[in-house]
Amino acid sequence: MSKGRSETHDLARQLFRDQRKVLDLIKKDRSGPGFATAVFRLFGDKPERGKTVRIGKHELKYSSHEKSLVSFLPAQWREELDKTKGAWSDCENWWAGYPLIAWVEIRASDDGTTAHLKLHAEVGPVSNHKVRKGIIEAIRVAAYAKGLERIQFPVGASDRGRLYSRFLRENSIAISDSRNADEIAKRFTELIASFEPEFELVSSVIPKFPSVIAP
Repeated sequence: MSKGRSETHDLARQLFRDQRKVLDLIKKDRSGPGFATAVFRLFGDKPERGKTVRIGKHELKYSSHEKSLVSFLPAQWREELDKTKGAWSDCENWWAGYPLIAWVEIRASDDGTTAHLKLHAEVGPVSNHKVRKGIIEAIRVAAYAKGLERIQFPVGASDRGRLYSRFLRENSIAISDSRNADEIAKRFTELIASFEPEFELVSSVIPKFPSVIAP
């Protein structure tokens, strides 16, 4: 290949790489406006941390939001956690400041139009290993007893040194148009409603947490 053709070839490859980066950024950005608008409709334009909102039949305590996710605690989780008066060491600055958190995020598909909403719940970085393990085991045992198979911790979730352990499965719902705030708000509400049994189970287990809090 001649020097001139080689330089042209290299330039074409560079242009292709640059265009692909731009297209990737556009694709990522497309999920933003619709989701953000839906979050504002559901939680308010400038929600403050701890604000209570009703989404469908559920009351949620707002925590924070970013471009592609919004975090919260089911109000009943928050109420029960406050009753335990536990010292959740290392959770003070984690999400809402409690050992549990939930959030919904949007994930764009490769076609740049469709997407999925995913609902997550997680046990966080409780510094006392005994306490953290006790929380995970309490949720795991109760879910097994109730046959709630969508609550499943990954292998090793309660091992020493682990900090974050998600526990919801089959937790996504499809979005046909990631720019459509009305559809996103509707699907968001449906997703939250579909996990009512799991939310209620966690609420029922939280009162048992004090028994695993080490002195």
